[in-house]
Amino acid sequence: MAVLDRSGTLSVAEASARLEVSARTLRYYEELGFLTPTRTTGGHRLYGPSELETVERIGRMQAMGFSLATIRKALRYRSYQDETGRPTVALEDLRQLAEEARADAAAVRARIVALRSELEEATHEAEQLEHDVAYLDRRLAERLAAAVEAHGRSR
Repeated sequence: MAVLDRSGTLSVAEASARLEVSARTLRYYEELGFLTPTRTTGGHRLYGPSELETVERIGRMQAMGFSLATIRKALRYRSYQDETGRPTVALEDLRQLAEEARADAAAVRARIVALRSELEEATHEAEQLEHDVAYLDRRLAERLAAAVEAHGRSR
């Protein structure tokens, strides 16, 4: 467990407020191994820019419908490199990771295709609704005009 000074880090409460997730979610992500917050000498969790970025990435991936298992793999790919980007695993393991990454990337691309199709369908539906609203607005205007005319004749 790394311990460092508080500069540039957020407490659980601060991080959860900034990220708009619960403190329990942050602890759950830690339990899953997605996050490794630093700790104060008193054992309190501190979240730095890297942890905040990871939580945001998890949120984006979940919003796209990815499971935690897939998210785990996506996060793992980064952890197999040192800070210069050099691989830190055996060549065969690296090949396996690359194959898994390709499969996951294909799944992401397939999800994008599905989302584009859903977007096109939703756009078409919105256009139909706008057409219906325009029709209803015209009918309402006609009925109001008729009511005003009828009211004017009855005087």
